[in-house]
Amino acid sequence: MSSITMSYHVHPPTGTIPPKDTPASRSLVVSVGSSQDNEKLYYGALHEAIVKAKDEIGVDLTIWRDAVGKLELTKETKSTKNTHDGDAEEEDEE
Repeated sequence: MSSITMSYHVHPPTGTIPPKDTPASRSLVVSVGSSQDNEKLYYGALHEAIVKAKDEIGVDLTIWRDAVGKLELTKETKSTKNTHDGDAEEEDEE
C-alpha cells in the first residue's frame, strides 16, 4: 500500500509562546488506498490522502501562525505607541 509523508519543523521568533498541544515539528504519514486495478480510483484515493495530510498539517501551522502573530502584534503596538508619542511632542513644540 502506498502512503504520503509530510513533515514540518517551525523555528518561531524568540519570545514566541509555544502553543499547547501543538509540536514544533511533526511528520505525518497518510495511507493511500490501494486500487491497483483502476487508475482513476487510485488517483482519487491519492487526491484524498493529499487533502487529508494538507488539512492536518494546515491546522497545526495555523496555530503556530497565530502564536507568532500575537508576538508581532505586541511589537507593532509598542512601535505604534512610540510613533504617536513622538507626534504629540512635535505638536507641543509648535
